[in-house]
Amino acid sequence: MANRALGLVGGGDELPSDPHAAARLVGAVLRQYREDRGLRLADVVGRVSGINSNSTLSRYETGRTKLNEDTVVGLYRFYGVTDPESLAEVRALVSQSVKQEWWAPYHDVVPAALGRLFALEKAATDIHTYQAFYVPGLLQTADYARAVMRAPHRKLLERDAQRESEEQVRRRLYVRMQRQHLLDQPDAPEYSALIDEAVLCKPTGGRAVMRGQLRSLYNQAENKSRIHIRILPFEAAEEATALTSAMTVFKLPAAHGGDMVYVETTNRPQGGTYLTSTDEVEAHRASMEELWTLAGSKHDALQLLQKHIDRLAD
Repeated sequence: MANRALGLVGGGDELPSDPHAAARLVGAVLRQYREDRGLRLADVVGRVSGINSNSTLSRYETGRTKLNEDTVVGLYRFYGVTDPESLAEVRALVSQSVKQEWWAPYHDVVPAALGRLFALEKAATDIHTYQAFYVPGLLQTADYARAVMRAPHRKLLERDAQRESEEQVRRRLYVRMQRQHLLDQPDAPEYSALIDEAVLCKPTGGRAVMRGQLRSLYNQAENKSRIHIRILPFEAAEEATALTSAMTVFKLPAAHGGDMVYVETTNRPQGGTYLTSTDEVEAHRASMEELWTLAGSKHDALQLLQKHIDRLAD
């Protein structure tokens, strides 16, 4: 049927498996229906229950607000989409969009932007990340992650503030370790991590912690077929520099609304910025590919890791 939601965003019969992707799909369909009818945001405001401003409708169309089923169905009907199959499909999508993920009980340390990152990792078929300051979160050991998380709180003087920050670190650490199980699943995405050599030189958490982290990276690079690690050597800076110090490119199935880029805000649980335009995604992808080439081979990465492991030996 021409009006079917999935047909508007790439076809297929399988609904997206995570809430954020479902919300984005609903939003993309709503926007497409409105634009096909030549309507502006203002032409819809006040005509459908729950849509009382341009910004409200915009948030629905970008999937950045909790969807209300009656409002979504009202928009469908306003756009002239009334066939039972399309309405049943969008109701299922709205229901999926409000489903709770495993990290929902940790909303105090997993704000919406970070939850969206977890959902993208779960949905992606390929993940390519570059990090200039820290080992990527999906590859961090518990000791290293704890040291990174504690860094912003080291100067807290009041005892109550210290206790509160330690509890927050404990909860963030649990979430990070749970998140890493993604890479052990049978359907895990291909995960490619490009790490600046400067990261290997910083004794985050102390020499022993950092050595343990580097040995973990070595073992994963050598033994896990879906994890690909490269180290960008210092001399590569003569050839090219990254668009940003921390970026991740996600390759997503068509039903999830297209590929995306996540630009991280360093060591802040609030999350970063998501880029969705084709030009932005392609620019970051091209930057990543150029840097990946400059980093050399798996053998080169293992040699650099071993060099820094030996440097940290007691």
